[in-house]
Amino acid sequence: MGPIKKLQAFVCAQTFWPQFMVRWFQAEKGPFTIFFYCPLAKCGISVANIYDIIKKPVDTINPVQQTVIAMSGTLFARWCWILKPRQFMLVFANSVMASTGIIQLWRKFQSGQSV
Repeated sequence: MGPIKKLQAFVCAQTFWPQFMVRWFQAEKGPFTIFFYCPLAKCGISVANIYDIIKKPVDTINPVQQTVIAMSGTLFARWCWILKPRQFMLVFANSVMASTGIIQLWRKFQSGQSV
């Protein structure tokens, strides 16, 4: 039994958790798996990009960085759709990441600034 499984067993053994929380802790895609934290990290990238869309001027946009964000979001959204079991949370997180990258690129090229 690995350290994550031991931690999961310890947390689930506590009696103060409501039953729905224990089921969530033991779920196949719960907080003790990569399926929970990977979309969370991807959402962090999207939140940072949304902040940049709202607050940062267009001249600070790096087209190479935004192209990578848009492409990786698109490719991984497609890949997560193919995987079994489907990772809907990860598909959504990658789709939002791709969308924010595309919006940033659109802002850059609409401004007419040279790359």
